[in-house]
Amino acid sequence: MSAKDYLKKILIHSCIYFTAATFLLLFLYFALSLDLSAGIHPAAQICIFPFAFLLATANVFFKYALDWGIGWRVSIHYCLTRGGAFICLYLPNKTDGATGSQGLVLFVVMTVLYAIIMGTVLGVRARIHRVVRDESKYKSLYRSDAAKKKGVSDKNGKSDKKQKDEYTSVFKRN
Repeated sequence: MSAKDYLKKILIHSCIYFTAATFLLLFLYFALSLDLSAGIHPAAQICIFPFAFLLATANVFFKYALDWGIGWRVSIHYCLTRGGAFICLYLPNKTDGATGSQGLVLFVVMTVLYAIIMGTVLGVRARIHRVVRDESKYKSLYRSDAAKKKGVSDKNGKSDKKQKDEYTSVFKRN
């Protein structure tokens, strides 16, 4: 894929994440707020897009940078998502009386949550790769390789070559 394709994927995912985060924040604000006259601060709303861009970049990098090791991809994904959340979401929206220890506790809680989610994703991913790898090494127990090469007929009496010709003739254009 070219750089243009990667940028297109990142921008599309950024817009999707921004829209989802906006609707989630609006829902939470209206569900939890007693005073509905104030609304969400515009600066807080604008800071969601840089976070969505960093999150989309991290996800596209994690998915498509296959020449990098999984450890490096997870580390870069962690730095982009946690750093983006802290810089783009927490710092602009913290209250005046917030202390550094509150930010540290939030950062540690978010790191533990990230570790749980990424551990689950990596476990499922490893299981899928193991199943695919196991299925790719399948060898038939009922037919030998010599029988396949000689074109020995199967249990219906058709030879492999004849059967192959029947299948390919269906897709030929007249």
